Amino acid sequence: MVSLGAVYRLVRSAGETARLATLVVALLAFDNLTLVHGRLGTLDMLALAPILVAAWLALRERWILAGATLGLGVLVKITASFGLLAVLLLLAAQVVPAWRRDRGVARGLVRGGITLVVAFAVVAIAGLWLLDARFTTFQNPFDHLRHMVQYGASLTESIDHGGLCAGISSAPWQWPFNTCQINYLRVDANVHDAAGEVVAAIPSIDVRGALNPLLASAIPLAALALVWRAWKTRDLLSIWAVAWIAATYLPYVALVLLNNRVTYLYYFLPVVPAIAVAVALLLFRSGLPRVVAWGYLVMYGIGFAAYFPFRQIP
Repeated sequence: MVSLGAVYRLVRSAGETARLATLVVALLAFDNLTLVHGRLGTLDMLALAPILVAAWLALRERWILAGATLGLGVLVKITASFGLLAVLLLLAAQVVPAWRRDRGVARGLVRGGITLVVAFAVVAIAGLWLLDARFTTFQNPFDHLRHMVQYGASLTESIDHGGLCAGISSAPWQWPFNTCQINYLRVDANVHDAAGEVVAAIPSIDVRGALNPLLASAIPLAALALVWRAWKTRDLLSIWAVAWIAATYLPYVALVLLNNRVTYLYYFLPVVPAIAVAVALLLFRSGLPRVVAWGYLVMYGIGFAAYFPFRQIP
């Protein structure tokens, strides 16, 4: 719920309408990967919520609060540091054009970026020190950080995915196509014939890590349209979405290519809010006929229902 609220405020702070913001929230809320990981006790949604709040605060130029909130996110899971990278990329996308146009440094944005990083470092390091003092045996936060980085680097595999799924792990280039879905829990209800023999097993509970199939199918076109829109129109929401996708997705591609890092489909969860923005812009800002856009949304709802974890209505 915090993530949904943050995304709504983020879209509005980027200058878009309440209607578009509501559509983005709906696309995010009715994505199955988001739903499942909002219900499970994994760290991923708990880390995503504060970095989305921080992105909204950064758009409002509340740099200290944004940095502190990013620090809280990284205390949940170290990959929340990609949220910091996303905000810095957004700042760079604003500072560089201003420098080219005016041949001067946008001092306000530069100071804001420095303030953001300092606030992030203070909260992250001080928070980790307090957590270590209470819960672990690490002597200082830097030893703990070194351990996390070394442990993460050791999670490797030499499997060439090549379009195949190796257990529950998958490569980042498989995620947008919704392959290598993760089956968390499945409970089947048996169907019997007249003689009492089991003839089929229909899932009554099917909790899986998977994107809404309609969202996955729209990713290639929506992402390309998003990059084009960010380049041509320079609107803030499109630039944010491009920066967010680059910062939360491409590092995993690099980790797999350079270090054979083990990765999973649910690592794509932080990318989904930006994909929801891309799809919303494609539907209602690219000149598509309204009947096409609304037809897609109806099918999106059907896709959500088809992947909903609880398959039987009491």
